[in-house]
Amino acid sequence: MARQPVQARARAKYDAIFKAAAELFAEQGFAQTTVDQILERAGSLSRGSLYNLWKDKDELAYTVVQESLIMDSITPTSPRLQGVVDASILLAVLTPHVTVIKAANRLATEQGKAFFGYLWRTYTPLIAELMTQARDLGELQPGVEPADWAALWVDAWVGLDLRFRENYDELAVAVDRLNQQIVNSVATPETTAKLQVSIGRGHELIHTSQHADAYYTSLQEHLKEKRGSAPKPTAAG
Repeated sequence: MARQPVQARARAKYDAIFKAAAELFAEQGFAQTTVDQILERAGSLSRGSLYNLWKDKDELAYTVVQESLIMDSITPTSPRLQGVVDASILLAVLTPHVTVIKAANRLATEQGKAFFGYLWRTYTPLIAELMTQARDLGELQPGVEPADWAALWVDAWVGLDLRFRENYDELAVAVDRLNQQIVNSVATPETTAKLQVSIGRGHELIHTSQHADAYYTSLQEHLKEKRGSAPKPTAAG
């Protein structure tokens, strides 16, 4: 058998370590996850395999958080406020099924690390920009301050993520309710009538996300597990 090129082997190690780290961070958080656990789950790789790619566990975790972002999946549309709703509900639909997103959400709420707060520090200005455009287009009610409401929207989302981590299947429903309440508070009646604010909107957007493959793979694995755990029919006596 021909040897794999060095670059291909390095990429395979990168992917194995990244996947193992994301799984463990999602399951038990940063502090409880050790380098040895990551390497064992990655296929019993050596410590050098990790340290040739990342300086330390912190840098690896930071990479996981960075890879979770979904704003590139959101296309500016009219009304501009639709983009804010889309980002919120797409992230809520993806979170229960995409390991890297679950890991990033958990890592970003672990205080004392460089990646603490990364998600809301990144999302809030992007949402504020969309809301500023919405204001300039006359989509917002008088007196609505885009930066303040962007921070509130993102902070509320983070709160729901924390609340539903033990039952992520309910997250999208809760975020749907949140979006409806905020839209009714900030948007003009004319804008509200044009917006698609539903869980269904989130599912429609999945195919535009860089995490779509991971989402569908997770669903397939879930269905296989359900079929495997179903009781087998017994022969009639």
